[in-house]
Amino acid sequence: MISMDPNAVAIAIKERKTLKVLGDAENPVHFTDAVEQRNRPLVLESLQVAGWAPFHFDRGEDDLAEPWRAYVLWHQESQKLANNLFKWFPELDPANKLTRMMYACGALVLVTWLPQFAQVTEPKPDQVMIDEEHLAASSAMVQNLLLMLTAHGMGSYWSSGGKLGADHVFEQIGISQKEKLLAAVFVEYPETLEESKPRVPGKHRDSRSTEWIKELSV
Repeated sequence: MISMDPNAVAIAIKERKTLKVLGDAENPVHFTDAVEQRNRPLVLESLQVAGWAPFHFDRGEDDLAEPWRAYVLWHQESQKLANNLFKWFPELDPANKLTRMMYACGALVLVTWLPQFAQVTEPKPDQVMIDEEHLAASSAMVQNLLLMLTAHGMGSYWSSGGKLGADHVFEQIGISQKEKLLAAVFVEYPETLEESKPRVPGKHRDSRSTEWIKELSV
């Protein structure tokens, strides 16, 4: 087994934090070609490495073993999708954080997972267990992605995605209805981290403890 610096791993884990960067439709964030050329390969690399997350069962959908899928929208496409959300959902509040983050991010990564027995009316215990394994594995992939983005000096936020997981949105952007949205990962490039844009930190970072760790003896 390859030895690595555990401190470097610990730093990446601890430095990863929720950071919602907010823009708006009237003044969306723009990136130069140089910024895009530097960061896009790093986002794709981060996804490829994240795909080394463990999974227990071969999902076997479209000849792919992984129980997850990832869809990347670079900032122009993210902003177009935000504009469309207001057309598709007229009740959407213009001040909502979801679209504001879509106007500000360098990339938006939609990560889905593929339930295997969603259509089974009364799934058997082993079927429930298999789908739980698929979901757990996909969550591990998302965490890997967040850590890789952090290691590249990028900001990130894992959102549940709200309206982005709606059937109509999936149909419009070409995601199979067999999939369920697990994460909308908003990526902020290092070049914009120091800009004076509204940012909303996570709510639970300061409430962490280690009391959930228990040592057992049998």
